[in-house]
Amino acid sequence: MKRNFRKYPLILVAGLLALLCLPQVHTLGPVNFQGTADAGFFNNDLETFEEVIDLVSEKYVYPPDHKKLFTAAIEEMIKNAESEELTLSKNPGVNTLRYRNRATQYKLTYDQNHDWDELQKIYYFLHDQSRKEITKESLESSAIEGIMSSLDAYSQYMDKDSFQKSMRDTEGKYGGLGMVITMKDNRLYVVKTMHNSPAERAGILAKDSFVSVNGKDITDLHIQELADLLRGYPETKVTLTLLRPSEKRNRTYTLTREIILINTVEYKTLDDQIGYLKINSFSKQTEKQLKAGLKQAKKDGVKGFVLDLRENPGGLLTQSVKIASHFLFKGRMVVYTQGRAEDDYHEYRGLYKDSLHQVPVAVLINQYSASASEIVAGALRDSGKALIVGENSYGKGSVQTIFRLSDGSGLRLTTSKYYTPSGIDITERGIVPEVRIINDVAGEEVPGSDKTSKDPALPSLNLKVSNLNKFFEKQGVALNMEHDATVELALRILKNTTVASKKRSMEKAREIAANSNY
Repeated sequence: MKRNFRKYPLILVAGLLALLCLPQVHTLGPVNFQGTADAGFFNNDLETFEEVIDLVSEKYVYPPDHKKLFTAAIEEMIKNAESEELTLSKNPGVNTLRYRNRATQYKLTYDQNHDWDELQKIYYFLHDQSRKEITKESLESSAIEGIMSSLDAYSQYMDKDSFQKSMRDTEGKYGGLGMVITMKDNRLYVVKTMHNSPAERAGILAKDSFVSVNGKDITDLHIQELADLLRGYPETKVTLTLLRPSEKRNRTYTLTREIILINTVEYKTLDDQIGYLKINSFSKQTEKQLKAGLKQAKKDGVKGFVLDLRENPGGLLTQSVKIASHFLFKGRMVVYTQGRAEDDYHEYRGLYKDSLHQVPVAVLINQYSASASEIVAGALRDSGKALIVGENSYGKGSVQTIFRLSDGSGLRLTTSKYYTPSGIDITERGIVPEVRIINDVAGEEVPGSDKTSKDPALPSLNLKVSNLNKFFEKQGVALNMEHDATVELALRILKNTTVASKKRSMEKAREIAANSNY
């Protein structure tokens, strides 16, 4: 483009997918924060758009198709003009845009400077012909949103308010409803509700799918857009309509937002030997909270850990590396990332000499374990010591960098992919557990959750929840939501084991499988 903008990174890794009311990070993939260009420098029309184009051109994980980018930008501007008098005629050579008795033509090529001039022409045409009813700001925002929608599901433009909210979320608290959300097969679902949150008290359940927010259909919303609708100032109200799959009917709730304090790590002992660590997300507070749990575990004389990453949508990459480091030999690879350029390669290795790498660990994952969760699970699986139990994880293997733009808005852009230490790209297929838990008693499953059949690395062992329930209940084990069959299985695999050994853990899992196979 016409200028090169300076960008100063901040760094964050975001998790999933995306998610409501949790520190994002979306997404992990990992997210990086790249700082702002010179504030106040940009004051001409389409300067922010130009800044975005430059960032996409330079930083996007794949070489961008500029014709595709400009096509999407122009079409989104036209769409947002929302006028029945505005028509677009597409022809092999030239496209014609008409507004009442006026018309203009444009032709996009693969020449970035030429296409930039064509977009400017359409931008001014739409603004002038609408007699200023369409603001330049709204046209520019729609053009940027068009660009981002043409990239991937995790790249996103954030206006000033959304950007500030995203920054606050990583601190570990926010004003919201207390639920985690995800997207599967273009539908938005509740993953879980947080304890004593407005969502839990209202009776919202996991797997409820969103229909509308404040009467607005959310069918075409990006996950972050839904999250922005759900968050807000404390004491404000929001009305949700959700589909309850088990009842096949909609339910409507009016909730009052609250400050949600996120306890990202929960610790308890399962018996006198095994500690249970539940990590709900990866925010700035996570390692600090993990250390507190490990300190108590040492006092309790714990000899092994169940590390529960189920329903964990991800978060900060730096935190995932620190968490994994507590269970790995110092210097052992945790994850590596590869960007578009050959030299855009980064390794992240175990940080701590005084780690728990000799302690037996079972890691629990499911279809909602994403991004940073997958980094931890992949690192521990590839270490050859920890046993992975559960369902295939979500499969988010990309890294996002967050750029603060000069006008105070922000850009979440996919800048690289990450790989497990053994070089596995987990995109779509996820982390494959060695012991797969088949949830055959949970009612209606979220579509697309079973990806095992598509993966060449099949689990070593498959167990049905129904069989495990019968087996444990016959032995007098009181199962509940906090101590379900998967947790009990992990406990029994680790019990009376003093040294980390995946081989020994698998042997014990097979013994339990043989006894529970009704």
